[in-house]
Amino acid sequence: MNQPVNRPKRIEYLDLYRAFAIMAVVAIHATSTAVAHYPKQSIDHDFYYFWNSFLQFAVPAFLFLSSLVLFYNYSAGTKEKGWMFRFYKKRLLYVFVPYLIWSMIYFKVKQLLAGHDPMSHMMVFLTQLLTGTAHTHLYFFLIILQFYAIFPLLLLLTRYRLFKYCLPLFFIAAQAVYYALHLQFHFERMGSLLPSYLIVIGFGAWVGLNFDVSLKRLRAYRYLLILAFLSGGIIFIYGNDYIKMSFAASPVMTYTILFLFRNLFTLSACLLLLMTCERVYARKRDRTRMITRLLNSLGTAAFGVFLMHPFVLMFWRREFTSALVQHYSLGIILSYVAALLLSWAIAIGLRRIRWGWALIGR
Repeated sequence: MNQPVNRPKRIEYLDLYRAFAIMAVVAIHATSTAVAHYPKQSIDHDFYYFWNSFLQFAVPAFLFLSSLVLFYNYSAGTKEKGWMFRFYKKRLLYVFVPYLIWSMIYFKVKQLLAGHDPMSHMMVFLTQLLTGTAHTHLYFFLIILQFYAIFPLLLLLTRYRLFKYCLPLFFIAAQAVYYALHLQFHFERMGSLLPSYLIVIGFGAWVGLNFDVSLKRLRAYRYLLILAFLSGGIIFIYGNDYIKMSFAASPVMTYTILFLFRNLFTLSACLLLLMTCERVYARKRDRTRMITRLLNSLGTAAFGVFLMHPFVLMFWRREFTSALVQHYSLGIILSYVAALLLSWAIAIGLRRIRWGWALIGR
């Protein structure tokens, strides 16, 4: 695969970022059934509700990172002949093909488990493929494919000094306009539409285009970021019901406040995670070197883990949930460990197979 000649050096600690993000994604899916299982206001429910809500920054974190990496890698190569063709070819092969194959796998397995003939429901499959609904996590790939579709245009716009200089503000404004339109027209499946994530994508682009400068600025404002993370997280996790009750007469105000704090929480989490990974990698102490190497391995396999872990959870819940009903929390922990480790090991194995990329991408 040809790469842009002027591509800058690889940012090594981004694999750490991927590792932490994918561990959070698996934890979200592993704990989702526990939130529904335990009665509200019980200690167990509150415990799982906190972690399931707190880790919701994970998918925005992957979108933030995708934007950062693309703008970082391609910003110097837009004058090269054929760069756009290479970009789309790579994304078609290494993202859409795995998405297509795993959509088929999840669809067929679920149809067979339900006692249906998958071949007689192909129109249903096509609908699910287009909407990212063949399984719960596949909406992410619909979002990322939307981003890839418009990325070359966004990159070309960065040639204009005003757009590049005020890039985060443009993305904030665009997402705010989209949100205002949603309040008016009530779009369906907001979570599967790219404009719902423009703020984290915009800041990812800004960091990617101004990497060294942006990290220095982030470090200078780290305490403000921590404050934003804590305040946004508290409101996002525990303030929903209170805000809805307080502004019951004004739904627009309710959803506007929730919109602000949700994005404050997810964006600050993405930025703080990036800074944390940079500091961890910079230390390189002997006692942390092995852990870092292990996490780097997970980070390089994160795409495959993302695709496969719900498959492991699906069969775990089918085969072992009833056996562990008396120890439900233990079952949740074991399901997390099994989903993470099995999908990780399979992804590493598939990377060594010539056509393994068709299942786990690159």
